[in-house]
Amino acid sequence: MTILEDLYYGNIVPADKSFKRGSEYSKLLNLAARNEEKLSATLTKEQKILFEKYKECCMDMYGIAELEAFVSGMKLGVKIIVETYTGCSENFKKI
Repeated sequence: MTILEDLYYGNIVPADKSFKRGSEYSKLLNLAARNEEKLSATLTKEQKILFEKYKECCMDMYGIAELEAFVSGMKLGVKIIVETYTGCSENFKKI
């Protein structure tokens, strides 16, 4: 099966990622979770509802940003491939 077929059939899901325990990302994620717990403990019920809405908006924005970065990266990769196969130099002949 080709990569395009795998992508079509859902065998490749670019958004699915895992991370290594102890990595910089893992440490930041743990720190963020601890800070969120501490902050939540100080909030009123209404503030907690507002904070949850804020977090949902942030997650939506992160999702959009990640999608845009993926699409931009794919477009750049395709442009590089196209230029590799079709690009000509103004100074030299094709080999």
